[in-house]
Amino acid sequence: MTEKMNDDPALLIRNATLKLEGNTILHDFNWRVERGERWFILGPNGAGKTTLVKMILGMAWPLYGAEVRVLGNRYGACDITEVRKKVAWASPFLSNWTEDSDHRWTTLDVALSGLDSTIGFYRKPLDSEVERALAALDRIGARHLADRYYDRLSSGEQIKALIARALIGHPELMILDETCVYLDLSSREYLLSAVDELAAQKDSPTMIFITQRIEEITASFNKGMILGEGRVQSVGDRSEILTAGNLSAAFGMKIRLHARPDGRFWPVPE
Repeated sequence: MTEKMNDDPALLIRNATLKLEGNTILHDFNWRVERGERWFILGPNGAGKTTLVKMILGMAWPLYGAEVRVLGNRYGACDITEVRKKVAWASPFLSNWTEDSDHRWTTLDVALSGLDSTIGFYRKPLDSEVERALAALDRIGARHLADRYYDRLSSGEQIKALIARALIGHPELMILDETCVYLDLSSREYLLSAVDELAAQKDSPTMIFITQRIEEITASFNKGMILGEGRVQSVGDRSEILTAGNLSAAFGMKIRLHARPDGRFWPVPE
């Protein structure tokens, strides 16, 4: 039976230490995300970002004594498959499945696949499901791509399709995981603008934006965390986290920040 406490935060992690193959990846991790908040998680390669996502999705488990609650459901006392239906994960690494398929999927197919949580869409959709998929594409500014083959889209357009795939299930929590990692400058800016538009919508889910690049963090994400070697180095409001001192410590080099009028920062190594 799934626990539900509507007044619970979107995410609550307490005393979580997680090991993989004998190596400690996360150390005594604690984090609370309230419903409707917009968080960024910043850290270099090896900081533990991917492992944290796996823990949130119930794909990796912390040592005994930890507490992980997602949308009011305590892991170990709920049906994780049901919880996952309310958590959207968008990552460019999901694109790899197209390389292993003999079928060519349209952008609409990719969005529809979010209904069944499948790799590809393998049945005839109902008219109502097609409308849901088109509405999800519309929310991310990609409705015009519906009939185009996914493998012919630009990297930025593919990511938008994957975000629509995540949105079709009306998630309560959305994790944007390194969504800009393969994008060129113009595609990245195009996508970040679409993410900002999504975040500004009244019915948008709680959002977590994961990146290793400071300049990708838009003003929509006003709460933040810096991870380093599996430990929380700093956590709090955006203005407290995005400082030259914090970022220099996180990346092991002296960094000066150049502020833009829109609230974003460009790092300048010194």
